[in-house]
Amino acid sequence: MVAMSMAKSSKTWATCFVLAWLAAGALEARAADRQGGPLIETGVYDRVRELLLYQNDRNPTVQSLVVVGRYHGQYAAVDADQGSADEWENRRIFLGLEAQLYHRLTVHAQIRTSEDLHPFYDGFYQLFAQWSPTKAQSWTAGRLDFLYNGLERSTSSNRIVTIERSQLADQTMPGEVVGAVFENRGTVLSYRLGILSGTIDDEFSDFSGGAGVVADVDRKLPLGYESGELHLDYLWNDGNSANNALPPYDHHLSLWHQGRAGPWEVGNDVTWAHGLDGRPSVFGLTVIPTRTFAGNLLRKGDALQAVLRYQFSVSDGHNGLALQNRYEQHVVSGGAGDHYMALYAGINYRIIADRLKLMTGVERSSMKDAAHDGGQFDGWTYFTGVRVFF
Repeated sequence: MVAMSMAKSSKTWATCFVLAWLAAGALEARAADRQGGPLIETGVYDRVRELLLYQNDRNPTVQSLVVVGRYHGQYAAVDADQGSADEWENRRIFLGLEAQLYHRLTVHAQIRTSEDLHPFYDGFYQLFAQWSPTKAQSWTAGRLDFLYNGLERSTSSNRIVTIERSQLADQTMPGEVVGAVFENRGTVLSYRLGILSGTIDDEFSDFSGGAGVVADVDRKLPLGYESGELHLDYLWNDGNSANNALPPYDHHLSLWHQGRAGPWEVGNDVTWAHGLDGRPSVFGLTVIPTRTFAGNLLRKGDALQAVLRYQFSVSDGHNGLALQNRYEQHVVSGGAGDHYMALYAGINYRIIADRLKLMTGVERSSMKDAAHDGGQFDGWTYFTGVRVFF
């Protein structure tokens, strides 16, 4: 059944591949344009200049105005003991503008669109202002993508190496939030501190659901690699009953390290979260090694990237862990248990680094359900997708 479903999606995937290949040249041309390099003056390369609407570093008020956005499309097929399902999804379609003002101020707005573009507008993705008095410091306020905790949630969806983040990262950390964050990036030691609203709606927040605090400290620490950073991240939630922005954990800690050596990059994350209102606490381990190889495979600057991810999570009570909303719960709706394990393996074709890439992967996962109330899962999920951002 999975094989038949994948065959049915072949035309869709082939179309995406062709569009991605055309976009490769467009994005490369845009990069060359912004760096003062040559542009090919025909076809789609020519039109890419429209993304950079204005640029003049000598203007004291407005230095640049650029179109920003992303498209993430993906196909997934689940084949489990409990059933099977498959789906093509326009996972993320965002579009907006970013302006650089007064050489220190960034104003950024992106909307999300509906998956089928009807209606086109489906709320804001990000809406913020960032003031950078120095290259090392910044103050950011508004509606933000929560890229502040843990190995995976500190990485934009544009740059993650797997199709989806791991089970525990999705369960214990928010998506977008409204708040204010201060960052200081030193040569050796960096830190971040922010306050977040406990509520969020399609545009902003009514600030009725309490508050949260996010804090991070990281230090350059190779730990045997050529380079690396060690992070300690903390997220606090005051537990307000009207909260709809922060997951129901009052304390969340992540200790993680990212190391690099030649073509290798290895991330290790240990996460713990204490549940609110009797919810079981959870603990998890994630390991993500990647290796880049076969550079200049089909075009100058491209490369293949091999990815592995091992994740293990447990809860200290029944039904403390939820199956992945994408895509395991398409087979076991509302499935929950107390012991989850998964191994992901994939190959990404990085046409222009992370700016344009094609992704494939397969994940073997299982959930044990000590309560025996329908949360058990044991199966495979097959992924393929395209990522484009500008």
